[in-house]
Amino acid sequence: MGKREGEGEKIKNQTNGMEVTYTLVADGEADLASGKISVNSPIGKGLLGKTVGEVADIQVPNGTLKFDILEISR
Repeated sequence: MGKREGEGEKIKNQTNGMEVTYTLVADGEADLASGKISVNSPIGKGLLGKTVGEVADIQVPNGTLKFDILEISR
């Protein structure tokens, strides 16, 4: 099952090893300080549809970030 809005997702940055947990939300609810990112942001778009164990390649202005999908929760 792929990622859907409102689910939490724990990801690991392959470059620096940092692990973070985000919740994908609608644009009006986005609050990065609270770990809520818009489904329409570059990271949000890159995570949509991914499952645990997959790698998300996310295009950002300065290149491509690679994240391991560690956990998905509702």
